[in-house]
Amino acid sequence: MAAGAGTLISKKSKKVSSVEFWRFIFTVLVCLYHLELYFTRGKLFPSGTSAVEFFFILAGFLTAMSADHRLRGYEGEVSTKEAAAAAVSFVSKKLKAIYPLLIVALIINYAIPSPFAFSFGGKVSQLGPIMNSEWDLLLLVGTPFGFNNGMAPIVPLWFLTVLLIVGYLYTFALHRKYELTVFLSPVMGILFMSYFGLKSNLILDFNVQMGFVTAGMIRGIGEMSLGVALYSLYNRLSQKRLGLVWTIILTLLQLYAIYRFFTLTINQQVSLDNFRRIVYIMIIILLSFLNKDVLSRLFNNPVSRWLGSISLAMYLCHYPLVDLYFLLLNKAKARFHSGAISKFLSDMGGYRGFNPIPMSWKDRLFYMLIVIVCSAAIVIIIGLVNKLIKRLRAKKKRQLIMA
Repeated sequence: MAAGAGTLISKKSKKVSSVEFWRFIFTVLVCLYHLELYFTRGKLFPSGTSAVEFFFILAGFLTAMSADHRLRGYEGEVSTKEAAAAAVSFVSKKLKAIYPLLIVALIINYAIPSPFAFSFGGKVSQLGPIMNSEWDLLLLVGTPFGFNNGMAPIVPLWFLTVLLIVGYLYTFALHRKYELTVFLSPVMGILFMSYFGLKSNLILDFNVQMGFVTAGMIRGIGEMSLGVALYSLYNRLSQKRLGLVWTIILTLLQLYAIYRFFTLTINQQVSLDNFRRIVYIMIIILLSFLNKDVLSRLFNNPVSRWLGSISLAMYLCHYPLVDLYFLLLNKAKARFHSGAISKFLSDMGGYRGFNPIPMSWKDRLFYMLIVIVCSAAIVIIIGLVNKLIKRLRAKKKRQLIMA
Protein backbone atom coordinates (compact mmCIF):
# COMPACT_ATOMS: atom_id res chain seq x y z
CA MET A 1 0.00 0.00 0.00
CA ALA A 2 1.46 3.35 -0.98
CA ALA A 3 1.78 6.00 1.67
CA GLY A 4 0.02 9.27 1.26
CA ALA A 5 1.81 12.60 1.07
CA GLY A 6 3.18 13.67 4.42
CA THR A 7 3.26 10.13 5.77
CA LEU A 8 6.45 8.19 6.35
CA ILE A 9 5.99 4.46 6.72
CA SER A 10 8.48 1.97 8.06
CA LYS A 11 8.80 -1.20 6.02
CA LYS A 12 10.49 -4.04 7.85
CA SER A 13 13.11 -5.88 5.83
CA LYS A 14 13.94 -9.53 6.08
CA LYS A 15 16.42 -10.23 8.87
CA VAL A 16 19.88 -11.26 7.74
CA SER A 17 21.54 -13.09 10.61
CA SER A 18 24.96 -13.55 8.99
CA VAL A 19 25.81 -9.90 9.64
CA GLU A 20 24.88 -10.47 13.31
CA PHE A 21 27.51 -13.18 13.45
CA TRP A 22 30.12 -10.68 12.28
CA ARG A 23 28.83 -8.09 14.72
CA PHE A 24 29.59 -10.60 17.47
CA ILE A 25 33.05 -11.44 16.08
CA PHE A 26 34.09 -7.78 15.87
CA THR A 27 32.78 -7.17 19.39
CA VAL A 28 35.01 -10.02 20.57
CA LEU A 29 37.98 -8.31 18.87
CA VAL A 30 37.22 -5.09 20.75
CA CYS A 31 36.94 -6.97 24.07
CA LEU A 32 40.25 -8.77 23.56
CA TYR A 33 41.99 -5.55 22.57
CA HIS A 34 40.88 -3.85 25.80
CA LEU A 35 41.89 -6.90 27.84
CA GLU A 36 45.38 -6.64 26.39
CA LEU A 37 45.53 -2.96 27.39
CA TYR A 38 44.66 -3.90 30.97
CA PHE A 39 46.73 -7.04 31.12
CA THR A 40 49.93 -6.39 29.22
CA ARG A 41 51.31 -4.82 26.10
CA GLY A 42 49.24 -5.27 22.97
CA LYS A 43 50.57 -8.38 21.28
CA LEU A 44 47.83 -10.22 19.43
CA PHE A 45 45.75 -7.11 18.65
CA PRO A 46 48.03 -4.05 19.00
CA SER A 47 46.06 -2.40 16.19
CA GLY A 48 42.71 -3.82 17.30
CA THR A 49 41.22 -0.37 17.78
CA SER A 50 40.24 -0.30 14.12
CA ALA A 51 37.76 -3.13 14.70
CA VAL A 52 35.30 -0.33 15.41
CA GLU A 53 35.41 0.48 11.68
CA PHE A 54 33.03 -2.44 11.16
CA PHE A 55 30.43 -0.87 13.46
CA PHE A 56 30.58 2.58 11.84
CA ILE A 57 30.31 1.17 8.31
CA LEU A 58 27.49 -1.15 9.36
CA ALA A 59 25.69 1.77 11.05
CA GLY A 60 25.87 3.83 7.85
CA PHE A 61 24.59 0.86 5.83
CA LEU A 62 21.64 0.26 8.16
CA THR A 63 20.79 3.97 8.39
CA ALA A 64 20.59 4.17 4.59
CA MET A 65 18.57 0.94 4.46
CA SER A 66 16.09 2.23 7.04
CA ALA A 67 15.64 5.54 5.19
CA ASP A 68 15.23 3.79 1.84
CA HIS A 69 12.55 1.45 3.18
CA ARG A 70 10.63 4.31 4.80
CA LEU A 71 10.73 6.43 1.65
CA ARG A 72 9.50 3.70 -0.72
CA GLY A 73 5.98 4.51 -1.77
CA TYR A 74 6.23 8.00 -0.30
CA GLU A 75 4.48 10.61 -2.42
CA GLY A 76 6.02 14.05 -2.62
CA GLU A 77 9.10 15.53 -0.98
CA VAL A 78 9.89 14.88 2.68
CA SER A 79 9.57 18.08 4.67
CA THR A 80 12.23 19.38 7.05
CA LYS A 81 9.90 18.67 9.96
CA GLU A 82 9.41 15.03 8.94
CA ALA A 83 13.14 14.50 8.36
CA ALA A 84 13.88 16.00 11.77
CA ALA A 85 11.28 13.71 13.35
CA ALA A 86 12.98 10.70 11.74
CA ALA A 87 16.35 11.84 13.14
CA VAL A 88 14.89 12.25 16.63
CA SER A 89 13.29 8.80 16.33
CA PHE A 90 16.71 7.34 15.43
CA VAL A 91 18.28 8.78 18.57
CA SER A 92 15.31 7.76 20.72
CA LYS A 93 15.50 4.12 19.61
CA LYS A 94 19.24 4.00 20.21
CA LEU A 95 18.90 5.49 23.69
CA LYS A 96 16.20 2.97 24.63
CA ALA A 97 18.58 0.15 23.65
CA ILE A 98 21.67 1.71 25.26
CA TYR A 99 20.47 3.08 28.61
CA PRO A 100 19.37 -0.13 30.39
CA LEU A 101 22.67 -1.79 29.47
CA LEU A 102 24.67 1.33 30.35
CA ILE A 103 23.11 1.52 33.82
CA VAL A 104 23.91 -2.17 34.41
CA ALA A 105 27.49 -1.61 33.19
CA LEU A 106 27.92 1.29 35.64
CA ILE A 107 26.49 -0.80 38.49
CA ILE A 108 28.98 -3.58 37.66
CA ASN A 109 31.75 -0.99 37.65
CA TYR A 110 30.79 0.18 41.16
CA ALA A 111 29.93 -3.23 42.60
CA ILE A 112 33.06 -5.19 41.66
CA PRO A 113 36.04 -4.15 43.80
CA SER A 114 39.07 -3.45 41.67
CA PRO A 115 42.08 -5.62 42.61
CA PHE A 116 44.26 -2.63 41.74
CA ALA A 117 42.44 -0.05 43.90
CA PHE A 118 45.01 0.03 46.70
CA SER A 119 47.70 1.10 44.24
CA PHE A 120 45.85 4.31 43.53
CA GLY A 121 44.61 5.33 46.97
CA GLY A 122 42.32 2.55 48.17
CA LYS A 123 38.55 2.99 48.17
CA VAL A 124 38.93 6.74 47.66
CA SER A 125 40.25 5.98 44.19
CA GLN A 126 36.79 4.71 43.19
CA LEU A 127 35.23 8.15 43.73
CA GLY A 128 36.79 9.57 40.56
CA PRO A 129 35.10 7.16 38.13
CA ILE A 130 31.82 7.41 40.09
CA MET A 131 31.79 11.19 39.82
CA ASN A 132 32.78 11.05 36.15
CA SER A 133 29.95 8.62 35.35
CA GLU A 134 27.78 11.65 34.59
CA TRP A 135 29.63 11.85 31.27
CA ASP A 136 28.65 8.25 30.53
CA LEU A 137 25.01 8.92 31.36
CA LEU A 138 25.02 12.04 29.17
CA LEU A 139 26.77 10.07 26.39
CA LEU A 140 29.56 12.65 26.16
CA VAL A 141 32.52 10.26 26.40
CA GLY A 142 35.14 11.03 23.77
CA THR A 143 34.25 14.73 23.60
CA PRO A 144 36.02 17.63 25.33
CA PHE A 145 33.06 17.74 27.76
CA GLY A 146 33.44 14.15 28.89
CA PHE A 147 36.99 13.06 28.22
CA ASN A 148 38.36 13.68 31.75
CA ASN A 149 41.75 12.22 30.95
CA GLY A 150 40.22 8.81 30.26
CA MET A 151 38.62 8.56 33.72
CA ALA A 152 35.05 7.97 32.54
CA PRO A 153 34.13 4.42 33.70
CA ILE A 154 32.95 3.15 30.31
CA VAL A 155 35.63 4.60 28.01
CA PRO A 156 34.49 2.59 24.91
CA LEU A 157 31.26 4.60 25.05
CA TRP A 158 32.98 7.20 22.81
CA PHE A 159 31.89 5.11 19.80
CA LEU A 160 28.19 5.28 20.73
CA THR A 161 28.52 9.03 21.37
CA VAL A 162 29.82 9.54 17.82
CA LEU A 163 27.24 7.10 16.43
CA LEU A 164 24.36 9.11 17.91
CA ILE A 165 25.69 12.45 16.65
CA VAL A 166 26.63 11.36 13.13
CA GLY A 167 23.63 9.04 12.84
CA TYR A 168 21.33 11.91 13.83
CA LEU A 169 22.72 14.10 11.03
CA TYR A 170 22.78 11.31 8.45
CA THR A 171 19.22 10.19 9.22
CA PHE A 172 18.02 13.76 8.66
CA ALA A 173 20.02 14.13 5.43
CA LEU A 174 18.89 10.78 4.01
CA HIS A 175 15.22 11.50 4.68
CA ARG A 176 15.40 15.09 3.42
CA LYS A 177 17.54 14.54 0.31
CA TYR A 178 18.07 10.80 -0.14
CA GLU A 179 19.47 10.75 -3.68
CA LEU A 180 21.84 13.66 -3.06
CA THR A 181 23.13 12.18 0.21
CA VAL A 182 23.76 8.78 -1.38
CA PHE A 183 25.47 10.47 -4.34
CA LEU A 184 27.85 12.40 -2.05
CA SER A 185 28.51 9.54 0.40
CA PRO A 186 31.44 7.80 -1.39
CA VAL A 187 33.24 11.12 -1.92
CA MET A 188 32.67 12.15 1.70
CA GLY A 189 33.87 8.75 2.91
CA ILE A 190 37.13 8.97 0.98
CA LEU A 191 37.77 12.64 1.84
CA PHE A 192 37.07 12.32 5.57
CA MET A 193 39.07 9.10 5.94
CA SER A 194 41.97 10.64 4.00
CA TYR A 195 41.87 13.65 6.33
CA PHE A 196 41.73 11.38 9.38
CA GLY A 197 44.65 9.29 8.14
CA LEU A 198 46.79 12.36 7.47
CA LYS A 199 46.09 14.02 10.82
CA SER A 200 46.05 11.08 13.26
CA ASN A 201 49.08 9.60 15.00
CA LEU A 202 47.19 6.52 16.21
CA ILE A 203 44.09 4.78 14.93
CA LEU A 204 42.24 5.62 18.16
CA ASP A 205 42.96 9.36 18.46
CA PHE A 206 39.27 9.86 19.16
CA ASN A 207 39.66 12.96 21.38
CA VAL A 208 42.38 14.70 19.34
CA GLN A 209 41.27 17.93 17.68
CA MET A 210 40.79 17.69 13.93
CA GLY A 211 39.57 20.95 12.50
CA PHE A 212 36.62 22.14 14.56
CA VAL A 213 35.63 18.65 15.81
CA THR A 214 37.32 15.59 17.34
CA ALA A 215 39.04 12.78 15.46
CA GLY A 216 36.26 10.41 16.52
CA MET A 217 33.69 12.59 14.74
CA ILE A 218 35.80 12.74 11.57
CA ARG A 219 36.18 8.99 11.61
CA GLY A 220 32.48 8.46 12.26
CA ILE A 221 31.45 10.71 9.35
CA GLY A 222 33.94 9.08 6.99
CA GLU A 223 33.10 5.48 7.81
CA MET A 224 29.32 5.96 8.02
CA SER A 225 29.55 7.66 4.61
CA LEU A 226 31.24 4.54 3.27
CA GLY A 227 28.42 2.49 4.79
CA VAL A 228 25.81 4.59 2.96
CA ALA A 229 27.71 4.16 -0.30
CA LEU A 230 27.93 0.42 0.33
CA TYR A 231 24.14 0.21 0.72
CA SER A 232 23.73 1.87 -2.68
CA LEU A 233 25.92 -0.86 -4.21
CA TYR A 234 23.97 -3.54 -2.32
CA ASN A 235 20.70 -2.15 -3.69
CA ARG A 236 21.88 -2.70 -7.24
CA LEU A 237 23.41 -6.14 -6.71
CA SER A 238 20.50 -7.51 -4.68
CA GLN A 239 18.19 -7.16 -7.68
CA LYS A 240 20.34 -9.42 -9.85
CA ARG A 241 19.80 -13.16 -10.08
CA LEU A 242 23.06 -15.01 -9.54
CA GLY A 243 23.71 -18.60 -10.55
CA LEU A 244 26.03 -21.31 -9.26
CA VAL A 245 29.15 -19.78 -10.83
CA TRP A 246 28.56 -16.48 -9.05
CA THR A 247 27.89 -18.31 -5.79
CA ILE A 248 31.32 -19.93 -6.04
CA ILE A 249 32.99 -16.62 -6.96
CA LEU A 250 31.34 -14.76 -4.07
CA THR A 251 32.26 -17.54 -1.63
CA LEU A 252 35.91 -17.32 -2.68
CA LEU A 253 35.75 -13.52 -2.37
CA GLN A 254 34.30 -13.82 1.14
CA LEU A 255 37.06 -16.25 2.16
CA TYR A 256 39.72 -13.95 0.72
CA ALA A 257 38.29 -10.89 2.51
CA ILE A 258 38.23 -12.75 5.85
CA TYR A 259 41.78 -14.01 5.36
CA ARG A 260 43.11 -10.57 4.39
CA PHE A 261 41.34 -8.84 7.28
CA PHE A 262 42.85 -11.12 9.91
CA THR A 263 46.32 -11.10 8.35
CA LEU A 264 46.17 -7.29 8.57
CA THR A 265 44.90 -7.44 12.17
CA ILE A 266 46.67 -10.16 14.14
CA ASN A 267 50.13 -9.15 15.41
CA GLN A 268 50.07 -5.97 13.32
CA GLN A 269 51.30 -2.67 14.75
CA VAL A 270 49.28 0.54 14.50
CA SER A 271 50.03 2.28 11.19
CA LEU A 272 48.34 3.72 8.12
CA ASP A 273 48.42 0.20 6.66
CA ASN A 274 45.59 -0.64 9.05
CA PHE A 275 43.20 1.38 6.89
CA ARG A 276 43.52 -1.24 4.15
CA ARG A 277 41.25 -3.39 6.30
CA ILE A 278 38.33 -1.09 5.52
CA VAL A 279 37.97 -2.57 2.02
CA TYR A 280 37.76 -6.12 3.38
CA ILE A 281 35.31 -5.09 6.10
CA MET A 282 33.07 -3.57 3.42
CA ILE A 283 33.24 -6.80 1.39
CA ILE A 284 32.28 -8.88 4.45
CA ILE A 285 29.29 -6.62 5.22
CA LEU A 286 28.13 -6.48 1.58
CA LEU A 287 28.26 -10.25 1.07
CA SER A 288 26.57 -10.88 4.42
CA PHE A 289 23.56 -8.81 3.36
CA LEU A 290 23.48 -10.23 -0.16
CA ASN A 291 23.37 -13.70 1.45
CA LYS A 292 24.28 -15.41 -1.83
CA ASP A 293 27.57 -17.06 -0.94
CA VAL A 294 28.01 -20.31 1.01
CA LEU A 295 29.50 -18.73 4.15
CA SER A 296 26.79 -16.08 4.50
CA ARG A 297 24.09 -18.74 4.16
CA LEU A 298 25.90 -20.88 6.72
CA PHE A 299 26.03 -18.00 9.23
CA ASN A 300 22.42 -17.01 8.54
CA ASN A 301 20.88 -18.92 11.45
CA PRO A 302 19.20 -18.31 14.84
CA VAL A 303 22.48 -18.82 16.74
CA SER A 304 24.08 -15.92 14.86
CA ARG A 305 21.01 -13.80 15.55
CA TRP A 306 21.31 -14.54 19.28
CA LEU A 307 25.04 -13.78 19.31
CA GLY A 308 24.33 -10.45 17.66
CA SER A 309 21.66 -9.66 20.24
CA ILE A 310 24.18 -9.76 23.10
CA SER A 311 26.88 -7.77 21.28
CA LEU A 312 25.83 -4.36 22.62
CA ALA A 313 25.79 -5.73 26.16
CA MET A 314 29.27 -7.17 25.58
CA TYR A 315 30.52 -3.84 24.25
CA LEU A 316 29.23 -1.82 27.20
CA CYS A 317 29.93 -4.31 30.00
CA HIS A 318 33.27 -5.89 29.02
CA TYR A 319 35.35 -3.00 30.37
CA PRO A 320 34.13 -3.28 34.01
CA LEU A 321 34.26 -7.10 33.75
CA VAL A 322 38.06 -7.01 33.51
CA ASP A 323 38.14 -6.56 37.30
CA LEU A 324 35.86 -9.58 37.74
CA TYR A 325 38.16 -11.55 35.47
CA PHE A 326 41.19 -10.78 37.61
CA LEU A 327 39.35 -11.53 40.85
CA LEU A 328 38.15 -14.90 39.57
CA LEU A 329 41.36 -15.87 37.83
CA ASN A 330 43.94 -15.26 40.50
CA LYS A 331 44.21 -12.53 43.10
CA ALA A 332 47.93 -13.08 43.39
CA LYS A 333 48.28 -12.56 39.65
CA ALA A 334 46.30 -9.34 39.92
CA ARG A 335 48.43 -8.10 42.81
CA PHE A 336 51.55 -8.80 40.80
CA HIS A 337 50.07 -6.74 37.99
CA SER A 338 49.20 -3.98 40.46
CA GLY A 339 52.76 -3.87 41.74
CA ALA A 340 54.01 -3.59 38.19
CA ILE A 341 51.71 -0.60 37.63
CA SER A 342 53.07 1.11 40.76
CA LYS A 343 56.65 0.61 39.61
CA PHE A 344 55.73 1.76 36.12
CA LEU A 345 54.24 4.99 37.50
CA SER A 346 57.06 5.64 39.95
CA ASP A 347 59.68 5.20 37.21
CA MET A 348 57.60 7.31 34.79
CA GLY A 349 58.07 4.52 32.27
CA GLY A 350 56.67 4.64 28.79
CA TYR A 351 53.54 2.69 27.81
CA ARG A 352 55.44 0.64 25.25
CA GLY A 353 57.86 -0.57 27.94
CA PHE A 354 55.09 -1.79 30.25
CA ASN A 355 54.73 -5.58 30.07
CA PRO A 356 54.17 -7.02 33.59
CA ILE A 357 52.95 -10.54 32.80
CA PRO A 358 52.45 -12.61 29.66
CA MET A 359 48.99 -13.51 28.39
CA SER A 360 48.03 -16.97 27.18
CA TRP A 361 45.12 -18.20 25.06
CA LYS A 362 43.57 -19.58 28.25
CA ASP A 363 43.45 -16.05 29.67
CA ARG A 364 41.67 -14.75 26.58
CA LEU A 365 39.19 -17.63 26.47
CA PHE A 366 38.39 -17.40 30.18
CA TYR A 367 37.82 -13.65 29.95
CA MET A 368 35.58 -13.95 26.88
CA LEU A 369 33.58 -16.71 28.59
CA ILE A 370 32.92 -14.33 31.50
CA VAL A 371 31.92 -11.51 29.13
CA ILE A 372 29.58 -13.69 27.03
CA VAL A 373 27.88 -15.37 30.01
CA CYS A 374 27.41 -12.10 31.91
CA SER A 375 26.18 -10.25 28.81
CA ALA A 376 23.70 -13.02 27.97
CA ALA A 377 22.39 -12.98 31.56
CA ILE A 378 22.03 -9.18 31.48
CA VAL A 379 20.12 -9.25 28.18
CA ILE A 380 17.79 -12.01 29.44
CA ILE A 381 17.08 -10.19 32.72
CA ILE A 382 16.41 -6.86 30.97
CA GLY A 383 14.10 -8.66 28.53
CA LEU A 384 12.14 -10.24 31.39
CA VAL A 385 11.85 -6.89 33.17
CA ASN A 386 10.55 -5.26 29.97
CA LYS A 387 7.94 -8.00 29.57
CA LEU A 388 6.85 -7.57 33.18
CA ILE A 389 6.51 -3.80 32.74
CA LYS A 390 4.43 -4.28 29.57
CA ARG A 391 2.13 -6.75 31.35
CA LEU A 392 1.65 -4.38 34.29
CA ARG A 393 0.84 -1.52 31.92
CA ALA A 394 -1.62 -3.67 29.97
CA LYS A 395 -3.27 -4.78 33.21
CA LYS A 396 -3.56 -1.20 34.43
CA LYS A 397 -5.03 -0.16 31.08
CA ARG A 398 -7.66 -2.91 31.26
CA GLN A 399 -8.59 -1.85 34.79
CA LEU A 400 -9.05 1.76 33.66
CA ILE A 401 -11.26 0.64 30.75
CA MET A 402 -13.39 -1.54 33.02
CA ALA A 403 -13.71 1.29 35.53
